[in-house]
Amino acid sequence: MATQEIVWNKKLSEVWNKVYFTMDSNIHKTVIEKEEYLKTKIQNDSSLTENEKSFLLNELWKKYDIFRIANNAMEKKLCDNCQSWRQAIKYCEICIRKYLKNNFGNWTSENDEIDKLIQECQQKTVAPFHVIEWINFDQFENIEYLTAGGCASIYTAMWKDGCYHKWNSENQILERLGKHKVILKRLNNSNNDNVKWFQEVTLSFTLDNTFLYLSKYFGLTKDPITNDYIIIYVIAISLHQINSQNVVHRDLHSGNILCSHTLQWYISDLGLSGPVNKPLNSIYGNLPYVAPEVLCDQIYTTKSDTYSLGILMWEIITGEVPYGEHEHDLYLMYAIVKGYRPKIHEEIPHEYADLMKQCWDADPNNRPCAFTICEKMGLLINSLYNEMNKQRKLITQPKKFKSKIKNFFKLKLTRNKDVIKNTRSIKNTKSKVYNFNMSISIQPRNATVEEQKIFHSKLNDELIISDEMEQLYFDNLNK
Repeated sequence: MATQEIVWNKKLSEVWNKVYFTMDSNIHKTVIEKEEYLKTKIQNDSSLTENEKSFLLNELWKKYDIFRIANNAMEKKLCDNCQSWRQAIKYCEICIRKYLKNNFGNWTSENDEIDKLIQECQQKTVAPFHVIEWINFDQFENIEYLTAGGCASIYTAMWKDGCYHKWNSENQILERLGKHKVILKRLNNSNNDNVKWFQEVTLSFTLDNTFLYLSKYFGLTKDPITNDYIIIYVIAISLHQINSQNVVHRDLHSGNILCSHTLQWYISDLGLSGPVNKPLNSIYGNLPYVAPEVLCDQIYTTKSDTYSLGILMWEIITGEVPYGEHEHDLYLMYAIVKGYRPKIHEEIPHEYADLMKQCWDADPNNRPCAFTICEKMGLLINSLYNEMNKQRKLITQPKKFKSKIKNFFKLKLTRNKDVIKNTRSIKNTKSKVYNFNMSISIQPRNATVEEQKIFHSKLNDELIISDEMEQLYFDNLNK
């Protein structure tokens, strides 16, 4: 089998994740040290064929060329063609930017401001396969509706020419991949005279022009299987990339988490696709993921994003929709403010559950930052792989190890099948505007164990609803 015929699959993803998460960053500190460690581990993996090793090594070099560019401290090399100092090994990022600049006159969106924004993005390009461009709509065929969010519709389509794929250093041109499938996002109420809808793309590129953490955008046009821990780890890295630059997502939920065909996970929709005419004293979002302090008319902070991540942790480990059997109404809002959270099943690992509860604490100051979550999830993943390696050596105790693994996934084995099957029929899974009266006298708090039991008994009549809460509820209904 030729190297180019190999594509990402379950085996390669598992090897990649194992190699990455067993690397000790305290020992391998620099980009070069990490790259050498990963290269050696791949080369020495006896489970891989030579072609599979070549494939993973090529993927490694692609990723670390981007790291080299992102790390300005890396040693630079002189490009034989443009005589500029480059940081990538497999290509010259300066040559790519010059090629794109020379092509400015060959395309236009017919809007000077949009053209300028795209050009600015192109002059920060770090890899041949990470180029934002203007794409004529006639480049797409077989367009099919997929789903809709709060303020956008999603379609699948085939891109005829495909995205830029690699740099041909001999001919000094960018080569395209050829026909491939893409996702089209059509924002409601956008038009060519209002470029606010373009903010999401430019913000994504500004925060992460490497596209290693946030969802990848190929460009713009106009309409005429990893385990749960790794998913959370990657999402936390992405969130840290956003929060570390003092940006708050504001609408983090499972509908805004994307998975690529290579089983890579990304955050999308940076909270900027909400309606422009959102009424005052209202909230835009997916209610189960909205932090209680925001429901009490306090400002969004990075710790509000942490709360949303905590709810995501529960959804991913259980495969269930948070508060899936409850209407997204004022009663659920008050329940969240009073500390009610999704039920923590006994099958959820203790360390994971503790971190999850810290994330959805009623007091934002008690919640960890995204970077801390990354560190703790990395330790959990590393310990899981170490445990698996130990058990493989104890061949006399295979049943004991299988019992541990079975218990770890017991919750998913018993629940996920029916939940996933019925996911599309569950209501209230999208972001929307909530016109709640925000004059709430109560403050967010954590519920007691007994209060949680009452909430999860599903006997809504037993929920303690004060006279003030009831009056506020009817006031909202009469608006």
